[in-house]
Amino acid sequence: MLAHNFVFMRISKVFNPSVFWLAALPLVVYINSFLGDFQFDDFPSILENPHLDRWQIFVEHLDHMVRPVLYATFLFDRYLYAEWARGYHFMNVGLHILSGFLVYRIVLYARLEGISSIALGTAILFLIHPLGTETVTYLSGRASGLMTGFYLLAFLLYLRATEEPERDRNRSLWVACSLLAFLLAVGSKETAVTFPVALLLWDVLIRRLQGQNLRSRVLSYHMPFWTMVAVGVVVAIWNHPQYSYLADFSLHLRPLWDNVLSQIHAVTYAIFLFFAPWKQNFDHDLPIVYSFFQWPLVVDLMVLGGLITSGVLAIRRFPLAAFGIGWFFLQLLPTNSMIPRTDLLSERNLYLPSIGLYIAVVIGGVGLSRWIFKKRPSILWVRPVVRTIGLAGVLALCVMTVQRNAIFHDPVLLWKDTVQKSPYKARPHNNLGHSYALRGDWNNAIEEFRVALTLNPDYPLAQENLRQAYLFHVGRAE
Repeated sequence: MLAHNFVFMRISKVFNPSVFWLAALPLVVYINSFLGDFQFDDFPSILENPHLDRWQIFVEHLDHMVRPVLYATFLFDRYLYAEWARGYHFMNVGLHILSGFLVYRIVLYARLEGISSIALGTAILFLIHPLGTETVTYLSGRASGLMTGFYLLAFLLYLRATEEPERDRNRSLWVACSLLAFLLAVGSKETAVTFPVALLLWDVLIRRLQGQNLRSRVLSYHMPFWTMVAVGVVVAIWNHPQYSYLADFSLHLRPLWDNVLSQIHAVTYAIFLFFAPWKQNFDHDLPIVYSFFQWPLVVDLMVLGGLITSGVLAIRRFPLAAFGIGWFFLQLLPTNSMIPRTDLLSERNLYLPSIGLYIAVVIGGVGLSRWIFKKRPSILWVRPVVRTIGLAGVLALCVMTVQRNAIFHDPVLLWKDTVQKSPYKARPHNNLGHSYALRGDWNNAIEEFRVALTLNPDYPLAQENLRQAYLFHVGRAE
């Protein structure tokens, strides 16, 4: 009888309805992503990368390679699939599903009332929201997906370790595994360095540690992660000249104050994309902001100020919501902070930060539903209507994700969509022209190159592309 009960419990866990939905929904919405082609950075980073030609070459360049864990996965894919794009999507989609399951498990550790519904809702929103498409469907977006998977795994292992009794031998093992996962996350993408601060955020807001207990936790369990970050920064500065080059390039890109103001607008626009995913764009054309009085910076400051205030006010009654808001801003720091970047906003950089927004939104939705049910308990149609609205929202997000995946099937589709949304930015026009040129459609290619040069006369790549396209068009190309 005991054996029968044990087997039944194991089967129940395997066929847990929550686990089923966390696997089934992303498979449904991302099934058409397998039709996606190589795009943009996929060619220099994956197909034309000489370091990935053979594993011996890869190993020889490890000592000065940036993001070695990421490129190890591309090396593996190139060995298995060569130029078969569909094969590369298996890992991207698999990482996405794994990350969704890790989100679910992490939120459960908050152990609040109704946490199962909040954890499931957060994970489903993360898995089906169109904001994830650039990370999952765009093959070079794997950097964010791989880093997020290891980051969440390290976080879950830390939670597991610190839940164990002090004298439990497994505790040290869980910590060691967490450190390893964190190292792999940093080796996938450098933005994982926020990890120790995320641990502090959880221990302060969710576990309510303070005083001596907090100091003990930081010294005993957080310090190894801080040490790894410090060592990693030193190694990067001394052994990786590419980081020095990127730092010098960034510092001369635009004045720091202008960058801070511009990033405030970029972060606000990122929040807007969460609620208006039909505005997604592969190459956003956001303005450089030079003054506090430049529109719409006043609105941006009001939105961000309101969100930060909501997070502070939620600390006591809704600590998980406060954690989610803190997580969102923390994870944006490496990409949307004082360090200038060529692109003010890349949607793949929202992949990990968005989890915090999903947590806050789901908690707000669950709280609103309970308030409605409590205020109108005698009205029979209230519950079905609220649930129908929620289901309709899930279906709408699924449809938008499927539609967003479809534009990655062909370069012309991708850059046409981008040109429509960024008509005054030269790069999308140049890339659309290049896509036409690959098809042999020289008339459209020449027109797009001309538009790119009209917008930016000093664009050398568009100048060369226009010259080559004209020579091909008139039959004089070499």
